[in-house]
Amino acid sequence: MSGTSSSRAGWKRTTDQLDLTGKLGEKLRGLREMRELSLGEASEVTGVPRPTLSRIEHNKMAPTIAVLCKIVAGYAVPWSTVLPDTVIADRPAGRSASFSSRDTLEVKLGRRSVKSLHPSNPLSPRLRTFVMTTEHRTVQEGGGYLSHAFTKFCYVLEGSLTIHFKGKRPRRLEAGESALFPGDTPHAFTSHSGMPARFLLVSTPLRQTAT
Repeated sequence: MSGTSSSRAGWKRTTDQLDLTGKLGEKLRGLREMRELSLGEASEVTGVPRPTLSRIEHNKMAPTIAVLCKIVAGYAVPWSTVLPDTVIADRPAGRSASFSSRDTLEVKLGRRSVKSLHPSNPLSPRLRTFVMTTEHRTVQEGGGYLSHAFTKFCYVLEGSLTIHFKGKRPRRLEAGESALFPGDTPHAFTSHSGMPARFLLVSTPLRQTAT
């Protein structure tokens, strides 16, 4: 067969996607052990419950984007340490130039998938780029609200995306529409129809005000 899929409901993928997701738990466990953290200590620095971390490390569950963001932030590591690199060339354009392949596999995280673009490029700490897909219809299904010290730009590629801001009315965006907002406002992304909504997400660090 050309590809196999998991029998787990809502978690179907090709063999390559399954392999990438399986390696994700292994990578996260390696990052924790490298920092000499117990599961309890890792839970404290990430804000993710100990049982959840254990299940993710043993590939018994796929983390949501919200949970993965907490782990990456808690371990203070770049996304390139947990997601596959998309760079296919960086010469002769120069050390800071990289080019991604449209055939790069996405990592499936439950009913959401993410492709990190150019995570190993030395410019990526200043400009983080992702292509994301979600089928979640509610904020709760997607893992709750996110809050980061980044300015965020979102451009809808396919489908109908809803952006939620905590305490405010959500905004629905169709393909070709975009949003620019401060990421430290608690926010979440859902699919308006439950069908895949695909979007480009670009983040840059919020400027610190001089005191």
